[in-house]
Amino acid sequence: MKRFFLLPASPGTQTGLSLIELMIALLLGTLLSVGLVQVFTSNSQSFRHNESSARSLESGRIATDILSRAIRNAGFFGCYPVNGITNNLDSSDGEYDAVLHGFDTLGVSATGAERPAAAVAGTDFINITGVSRPGAIVKLEADMTATDNIVLADAGGLAVNEMIFITNCEMGDIFEISELNAVGSNIQLKADEGAGTNGSGSPGNDLSANVPLGCTTAGSCLSAVYQRGTEIFQPYSEAYFIGNAADGGSSLFMRQASGVDIELVAGVEDMNVRFGEGTVTTGVQNWRAASAVTSWDNVLAVEVSLLVAAPNDNIMDSAQAYCFPGWEDCVADASKLTTPADRRMYRVYTFTNALRNPF
Repeated sequence: MKRFFLLPASPGTQTGLSLIELMIALLLGTLLSVGLVQVFTSNSQSFRHNESSARSLESGRIATDILSRAIRNAGFFGCYPVNGITNNLDSSDGEYDAVLHGFDTLGVSATGAERPAAAVAGTDFINITGVSRPGAIVKLEADMTATDNIVLADAGGLAVNEMIFITNCEMGDIFEISELNAVGSNIQLKADEGAGTNGSGSPGNDLSANVPLGCTTAGSCLSAVYQRGTEIFQPYSEAYFIGNAADGGSSLFMRQASGVDIELVAGVEDMNVRFGEGTVTTGVQNWRAASAVTSWDNVLAVEVSLLVAAPNDNIMDSAQAYCFPGWEDCVADASKLTTPADRRMYRVYTFTNALRNPF
């Protein structure tokens, strides 16, 4: 049987790591750590860049879709009356707002009086009027004899103090609902002559000037005696503009027909709008800013340019210059480029929509 014995190391024999080996190990570890940090940083920056790109693309797409749909449908008033629209809302009432209740300009417009108070200075806006169905097709169930006896089979989404529009292609009326009651299987709608309810935002009706053929009592009739089957719509006046969001950024807002502002799309920094004027036979002949439009009835198309910014800063290696509005030729004239003070990602979206319902 063999036995083995470990001999003690002699004083001249090396044990463990040498200083050079330790330094090499530390160097390799440091290089590996630096490499891992660089990979992590690169992946993180790439993720932030892709996220910012996705956010700006999403905001631009949604904002473009909302505005395009609204502009295309602007000016829809059902079967537009050849004799024009009679606005029966009481302009002398304290609740009357010329922008929300006036309907002086139909379709698209952007006059100074229509500018929302919350719009960011230096940005454009667009006001849009038209009518929509109240959640369902609502028609008269019987011939209308007076405004206190408007019979409907279904009121849809109509409610008291709301405005409605009725037309028979010859005449048309806008008025406010005073009462809405169930009468048997039908709904009885009333439009009383008188002021609106204080604080309701509704001005009430002034029917005193309406004495159409078949109306026996002034103040209880619209401009025409409408027949069974006539459809009822809801008129609206909405404005789209750039406003300050609660998080400190800028967003696309809409001022509803009720006068309330709601935030639609975050990250929209600026909006520029120009209007194409012309005739139905010649088409658009001139593109003009709102202040230069000669007749809103001659506007056939609208061009909108949106500036959208991603929410996170320090995404780009340096400040990203952009060309806004999109119809500017920044290639021929580089002075038209804008360089922001931050390093966020910016995108410009420009689109043109023809009006389906030009006046």
